[in-house]
Amino acid sequence: MATFRFDTRVDQDPARVWAVLTDVSMIPRWFPAVKEAHFDGTHRHLTTAQGTLKSLVVTKDDALRRFQYRFVEGMPQPIDFHLGTIDVLPDGDGSRVVYSQEILPEALAPIVEGAVSEGIEGIARYFAMHP
Repeated sequence: MATFRFDTRVDQDPARVWAVLTDVSMIPRWFPAVKEAHFDGTHRHLTTAQGTLKSLVVTKDDALRRFQYRFVEGMPQPIDFHLGTIDVLPDGDGSRVVYSQEILPEALAPIVEGAVSEGIEGIARYFAMHP
């Protein structure tokens, strides 16, 4: 199984960071690959230049500020296992955002890793531009 983790520090209150990152309609503002996003109550639907991804929301824990999801449709090949996790942690007077992924088959790892790398950079950029 391929696993990877990225993190960034932002000079924003964890509650504000959490609110932005868990609002599905905000995803296109911080995740460069996503052009449109909506939530149907169970799944997030993310439109990219390559098509639409559907992910099942597994965890949204407001107390821990942990969000987890699984891709269920839209990847270029079948997924045996996937779990994406976003944690928002207090870090001094700001926040640390940790974005991790676990995925099988490993052949999908470069695609997901590249996208999440851009996503974590997008998070840092978004909060720098929206103090």
